[in-house]
Order: sequence, then structure tokens, then C-alpha cells
Amino acid sequence: MGKRNFLWIFLSFLIFTLPSFNPAGAEERYIVKPGDSLYRISKSYGISMESIKEANGLKSDLLKPKQILLIPLSRDNHFMDLSEETTPYLVKPGESLYQISKRTGCSIEEIRRINRLQSIHLKAGQTLLLPKRTNSTEEESEELGDSEEFQEPIEPEGSIGESNGKWSSPEERSLFIRVVKSFLGIPYRLGGTTIRGIDCSAFVKKIYEIFNISLPRTAKEQLQIGKKIEREKLTEGDLVFFKTRRQNHPHVGIYIGNNEFIHASSRGKEVRIDRLDAPYFHIRFIKGVRIKEMEGES
Repeated sequence: MGKRNFLWIFLSFLIFTLPSFNPAGAEERYIVKPGDSLYRISKSYGISMESIKEANGLKSDLLKPKQILLIPLSRDNHFMDLSEETTPYLVKPGESLYQISKRTGCSIEEIRRINRLQSIHLKAGQTLLLPKRTNSTEEESEELGDSEEFQEPIEPEGSIGESNGKWSSPEERSLFIRVVKSFLGIPYRLGGTTIRGIDCSAFVKKIYEIFNISLPRTAKEQLQIGKKIEREKLTEGDLVFFKTRRQNHPHVGIYIGNNEFIHASSRGKEVRIDRLDAPYFHIRFIKGVRIKEMEGES
């Protein structure tokens, strides 16, 4: 019980240390889309998660597709002050909102909100405000790609075929998955290790530290420990690895069941859920690794 109390204290700390903003005034209705998170919505509107939860009487951060949210907005300005957080973008002839979204990594909805666009039609020479991005060279260093074949490193003796521990019960593993999901929406940052910005291997390491398992810092090192698991035999909590543009530097996520995994995505710019059977990840899958297992699990 002491351990469970500690976990919920940790989650409360995580939620309340996210940036906050306290607008007052008008309200806007927002329909939750598949893949939306409370953090992402609060960021795009420039208000705190707690303000949205209070306005809608929410007891948790979990949202459902097609759920209607009331977004409290300032009467004077329905959007956050983006002067220090945006960069101008000049629309080129023939360019669409979809093309800009794909090129910059900003969602169409986010671009429309920031610029107060009433339609998706753009004009050549029009100036848009887009959220500032981190250095593109850093982002590309972990972005998944197919330019090189991944060479799986030789695993040191003593670590091959061995998990690092046992789940005390199915309930503990279920709690593990709830903790993993509580990180959804946290920003991606290469080299980051905190809730203000985290990369793929730091995310995995931090999650397992909560459950008393110490993992190496890098995905390359994490690939060399635990028990190798085939794609068809993955269970909740297993690590999944993918090749990237850098040879021998894999990308890592945590399998959560139903062919889905959670990872700190450099492409998505946040901790998010993706599917193993999506073509993009299917062709880049390297292997699964089991860190903890249930009694009798193989």
C-alpha cells in the first residue's frame, strides 16, 4: 500500500508541475479527437490542464473521442500570447494547410487555433504563426527512418534470455500501464529527462525506476538487457525497439497491449501512442525485450 500511495503522489506531482495559465471569461466548445490528450489541448489553447478539468468537472486526465469539452477563454484574447513561442511562416504558392502541417510537424488544428483561421484555405504570401521547434538536426538524429540497416549489437554474457525481475501480481502490471499512460502528451526533447521534455530512452528508464528497476540511459544499452521477445509474444510492459536513421542507435517504446505502444516520439513531438502494425513501424521493428515477467510467463 505504501508503494501505491507513493505512485499516486508522484502522479499528482507530475500533473501539478505542468505549466499553468489562468484565463477567465468566455468559453469555447471542443470535441475530443482520437489521439487527443488533455495536455495537448491545454497547450494549444494556452491554458492549464487544471482549468479545463475544473470547467468540465473532470476527475482524471483521461478523455474519450467525441467527448465535448468547455474551454475557458480570456474575453480579450482567446489565445495565449505567442510572441515568444512562435515563428512566422510565409505561405508559398499552391501550399495547403495539410502540406504545412506535414512539413513542420504542427497539427492542422493547432495552426488554425493559433492563427484564428476560419477555413483551411490559404493565400500565397500569407503569414502564419507556427510554434517554435527545437533544432532540426537534433530531431532528425532520433527520427525513425529507413536509410540504413540496423545491426543488432552483440549482447554481453549473462544478460541473454534473462528478465530483470517478476511482477508481484497482475494488479502491479496494470498499475504500471496506468503510470505509463499518465505521461501521454509530455513534450519530446532530445536528451531531456524531465516532464518538461523527455526523449525515448529517458522515458522508459524513468517509468521502470518507479517500479524499482534500474535501466541504462540509452536505447542502445537498453536493447542489450532483458529477454528477447518475438513480436507475436509481446505482453504489457515489454520494450519494443525500432531502427532509426543512425546506425546502431535504436528507438524504444513500451508495449501496452492490443498491438499498441507508448513512446517519446521525435516526429510527434510528445509522448504518444502508436500501433506496431502501422506500416511505418512494422517495417522498422527490431525486437521486443522483456524486463519484468509474471510467474510462468515465457
